[in-house]
Amino acid sequence: METGAGPVRAFWARHPRLGSGILVVLCFLTGLGSDVLLWGPERADPWSLALNAVVALSLLWRRSLPWMVLAVVVAGDALTGSTQVMAFAVAMYSLAAHRSLHAVTAGSVGSLLVLGAEAVHRSGRDGLGAFIFFYGITLIGSVLVGANVATRRRYVQALLDRAAQLAREKEQEGRLAAARERARIAHDLHDIVAHNLTIMVRLADGATAVADTDPHRSRRAVERAAEVGREAMKDMRRLLGVLRDDAPDVPGDLETLVETFRIAGLPVTLRRRGPDPVSPGLQRVVFRTVQEALTNALRYADHPREVLVDLDYTGPIRIAVTDDGRGTAPAPSVGSEQGLIALRERAALYGGTVEAGPQAVGWAVRVTLPLSTQDTASAQDAPSAQDAPSTQDTSSTQDTDD
Repeated sequence: METGAGPVRAFWARHPRLGSGILVVLCFLTGLGSDVLLWGPERADPWSLALNAVVALSLLWRRSLPWMVLAVVVAGDALTGSTQVMAFAVAMYSLAAHRSLHAVTAGSVGSLLVLGAEAVHRSGRDGLGAFIFFYGITLIGSVLVGANVATRRRYVQALLDRAAQLAREKEQEGRLAAARERARIAHDLHDIVAHNLTIMVRLADGATAVADTDPHRSRRAVERAAEVGREAMKDMRRLLGVLRDDAPDVPGDLETLVETFRIAGLPVTLRRRGPDPVSPGLQRVVFRTVQEALTNALRYADHPREVLVDLDYTGPIRIAVTDDGRGTAPAPSVGSEQGLIALRERAALYGGTVEAGPQAVGWAVRVTLPLSTQDTASAQDAPSAQDAPSTQDTSSTQDTDD
């Protein structure tokens, strides 16, 4: 049943066999009645009754076999000389409603030729006018109504197909959004867990190594490991709060991050130029980039003398983290590369690029991010190179043994 159908159409849609039965009876009675009116009561013979019954019963297949129904109706009219106008109207309507325009054209031309020839043969030229009036008007009206019904059916079907397509696209978008959210959660968990665990393991190893020779340094390393653990728990609570939409995604503090890696034994130098970005999203990208690069340096750099974190905010944000390690130390485990994937995805959100790979000595990670509108205004208001030092070194290089 079509959506929005009225009560009458809805009733016949629920009872198709009843409708077909009534149509067969009406066509039989009208065919027989037209024969009696035109040719007299003697035409109600068994032969005429049988042919009228066959023509009427053929209408039961009007939807599935409209060509056959039209052929039976035309043949019955031609054989008996009766006037099956109603059956002909139903046959032409069914052909127009369920078949193509080419089929309707062929059926109309063929039917008119056969029935017209039979009318001329039966009544001469005098019968041609009545034939054109009855069958011509019937054919035109039936075809127009059938074509209109077919057009409406195709339109409704197109709407249903479009609705189904939109539902599929919505479902697909939902799956893609869920996949993106899972990937984002995985990246954030990697940032929180893997980075902090790497630092805690290095601090614990260092504390164990100097426990007997330098208890003060060992205790300091243990205390710092506890602080890193608490920071990781705080970041985890922040992440869960963001997922529940009840806490802001606050960027971390770079100075604290760098100091943590120094205590873990990495000789980090932090250098900044220009004002910090205003956008919290850009700040978080900067923080995660430095965190990922320093974690990789802590894992794989072989006795670096300096790890330089160079942040240039004077134009498009440029982040460079380089080390002068003498190659890559054997890794205790194979990395998942989730960190670099996360960096590339975060940078892509802001139209940025990420480059990571070996250099002449050591390893380098470089990220370029365009400034937002607020950050561009802040950069234009910042002091020029003549008014301020070109490089702001926030700390000096630490000894590797620290």
